[in-house]
Amino acid sequence: MIPIQKIINEKLILAREKHDKKIESWHCSRLGGCLRGLYFERLGIKPDKELTERELRVFDAGRIFEDWIVGLIGGQEGVEVETQTRVEDKELNISGRLDLLLSYQGEKKIYELKSKHSRAFWYMVEKGEGANRQHEYQLWLYLKMMKVKEGSIIYVSKDDLAIQEYPVRLDDKKIEGEVMAELNVLNRAWKFKDATLIPLVPNDSWKARFCRYHSHCLRGE
Repeated sequence: MIPIQKIINEKLILAREKHDKKIESWHCSRLGGCLRGLYFERLGIKPDKELTERELRVFDAGRIFEDWIVGLIGGQEGVEVETQTRVEDKELNISGRLDLLLSYQGEKKIYELKSKHSRAFWYMVEKGEGANRQHEYQLWLYLKMMKVKEGSIIYVSKDDLAIQEYPVRLDDKKIEGEVMAELNVLNRAWKFKDATLIPLVPNDSWKARFCRYHSHCLRGE
C-alpha cells in the first residue's frame, strides 16, 4: 500500500527545510505573542520542540485556502490584484509579505487572509470581540509600510466555509501604540543583545503556552 500520509509529511518537512533561512528582521506575523520567544527565534536558537507533522499540514492547508480566495477575486474587471508582496521597514527593523492588495478606481485596500476550524471560527464570532489582536498588528504594519488607509482581515471557516471580515484602519492609534511599544522593546533588546530587557510573560499565560522557546525565556539567556 502506498503510504500517503508519510509521503505528504516528508514533502512538507522537505519544503520547510528548503525555505528555512537566517532571520534578518522581525516578522510582522509574529508580533503579539511572547516577545522573548521572538527574540530567540531570530537568534537562531533551536526551539524546545519542532513543529509536528500535523501542524505542518495545517499551515499548508491554510495557504491553500488563501490561494482559493485570491483565485476567486482575481480577474474581476477593473480590479488590480497583487499577492504575496514583500514589505520592509528598515528603520523599524521589520518585514513581511501581505496576502492581498486590491486596487480599484484609484483606491487601495489590503486584505490579510486567515483560516480557522469551525469551532474556533464560531467561538470568535459569538464572543464578539473582533479579530485576533496579533492579526490586527500584522495588517496594521502592512498598511503603514504600504501607506494604505484601510484593510480587512478575512477569516474562513475550513469546515463549513463561513466567512467573516474585520476592518483595520491605519489611523487606529491604539493599535499603533501597542505595535510600536513591542517593536521598541524588541529593537532595544536586539541592540544590546540582552533578552532580559524584554518582560517575561506570566508562566500560565497563553503566550507562554504557545512559545516554542519557553525554556530559554525562563533562563533569559
